[in-house]
Amino acid sequence: MWVFCSYSLYPVITFQEDSKDLPGRFFILDRNGEVITDKSYENGYYKTLETKINIENKFIQELILVEDKNYFSHFWISIFSKWRAFRDNILSWKIVSGGSTLTEQLVKNKYFKYKSRSYLQKLREASIAMSYEIYFSKEEILEKYLNSLYFWNNLYGVQSAIETYFWKYKLDQLSESERWFLIGLLRYPWIKTTTEKHFQDYIHTLEKRLNYKITIDFKKLPTRENIDNFPFVTKIFLEKEKNILVKNKKNSATIDAEFQEYSREMLQKTLKELSPRNVTNWAIFAINPKNGEILIYQWSKDFYSNNIEWQFDVIKAKRQPGSTMKPFLYLMGLEKWAWLDSLLVDLERSYDSFQEGKSYISTNYSLKEYGLVSYKKALWNSFNNATVRLAQAFWLQDVYEYYQNFWFEFLYWSEHYWYSLVLWNPNVSLYDMVHHYKKLVPNENSQSKFLLYQLLSSSDNRDISFWVNSILNTSIPQAVKTWTSSNFRDNWVISYHPDLVVWVWVWNNDNSSMKWVTGITWAGYIWHQIIEKAIDLGYITNTDLQVPDWLLQKKYCLDEQCFRSQLEYMQANREYHSHIYNKKYSEQDMIFEISDKERQRLDELGFYLEK
Repeated sequence: MWVFCSYSLYPVITFQEDSKDLPGRFFILDRNGEVITDKSYENGYYKTLETKINIENKFIQELILVEDKNYFSHFWISIFSKWRAFRDNILSWKIVSGGSTLTEQLVKNKYFKYKSRSYLQKLREASIAMSYEIYFSKEEILEKYLNSLYFWNNLYGVQSAIETYFWKYKLDQLSESERWFLIGLLRYPWIKTTTEKHFQDYIHTLEKRLNYKITIDFKKLPTRENIDNFPFVTKIFLEKEKNILVKNKKNSATIDAEFQEYSREMLQKTLKELSPRNVTNWAIFAINPKNGEILIYQWSKDFYSNNIEWQFDVIKAKRQPGSTMKPFLYLMGLEKWAWLDSLLVDLERSYDSFQEGKSYISTNYSLKEYGLVSYKKALWNSFNNATVRLAQAFWLQDVYEYYQNFWFEFLYWSEHYWYSLVLWNPNVSLYDMVHHYKKLVPNENSQSKFLLYQLLSSSDNRDISFWVNSILNTSIPQAVKTWTSSNFRDNWVISYHPDLVVWVWVWNNDNSSMKWVTGITWAGYIWHQIIEKAIDLGYITNTDLQVPDWLLQKKYCLDEQCFRSQLEYMQANREYHSHIYNKKYSEQDMIFEISDKERQRLDELGFYLEK
């Protein structure tokens, strides 16, 4: 007797509820506690009842009537059911019925799901059922039973079934058709429609047995996909947290569901408008620079489309970042000896390419030469000639090492990239680029980062290429940089603020050129909407940057009589000598020496340079 009891109870003693073979589910919540992902594990979707059961509920009463009508009156087994099952098995010369009570069915579902049916097995189930009836009340056993049922489509537990099939969350919300559908599904869980013969025969059998007309008013199984509002977020979260993800526990992501949903709806709407311009896809990534928390993360207009390479995370793919490399070089200049109104030479020029027999000739996107330009306008208007000339003045190897200090990872040595290092060439993931820009956010200890932020956030510096009043102006100014590839395949905007770093990219899937797309359309238009929404949600506040102690706002005269002037941040002993409205420029305001050939070309362009 003791040997048989030990043999019967062995599965109970050794059973582990968190076994990897059990069904389960995982949640992902956004930063505000909203469920954005509720998906099944590989072995099924499992969800327990959210409220205490009410034995007066119609579904429970009908289920008991069908499965075990004497449930509340018998003790663990039903003698009559056992005798009837034994008779049916003898007449059929095989096991066709077990006469199990709900308690025995619960035991079988939990401990013997994959065991074959035999009389010895039935004895083991009955033995464990008796122990259940001793330790648990009828209501507790019934609740456990409801949570153990299988309802097809990899669904375990009646709660998962009513939510997935009917979008309902309580048993008393079920209609009569829905109740009988679930009861029939327990016997034939593999059906695809309610009109299948086996299912219909079972329903007719129940009608005769209960003397009751059963109506199921739908044919196809009502289905609902598991919640996965932002599959991009789920994908990166599982990649990051796969080793610590726990079944049936809520895992928090830093994403903001409202922000993410707004960006998706706005981007999809914009993409329809851009279809004549051969713009077919987009991506967006936004983080909080203070702690690196991700607020928006999505790429591809349709994550599940076979025509779009959604499996390939373009945000983490390496790209040539183009002009978005330039702010780091200009920050290097500010850390050395440059000021916002220092002068740069913007002339086409031949440079050593570090390849035998080859040279590099710089040109601007506009194919124009701008002669002498202020430091701030050279960067914001993305003048290539001035940028390469600046890199040459610093020596390329120093520039290369400076980028490495910002954690740029390069596959090759500096001379492999030559001067394209500061224009477009290195391969950098867009995910990393946003985090590199996070390091540009000014702090009280860096006057250079403060000056760079002033440079990139002022609309006055955009007058040559983008005009003062452009889509890049927002209600709270952002330090912003744009880039459009020379073949118009890519167009993006990246911005940073002490509260938010945002990157927006539009392109097309076949790498063909977009039509009528400039540096601020259409990524600039999308970016503008995202920034204003971030301001509306409170992610960007009108933070006044702390001015470093050694900087002052001083008046800078634009002409000799100082009729026109502007305020510039500079050190107390710093003075500007040039008067740009009189076209008089001083070599004292230049940050490197110029050659006689450059001086001659400046004279030809009408720039009067004084020593």
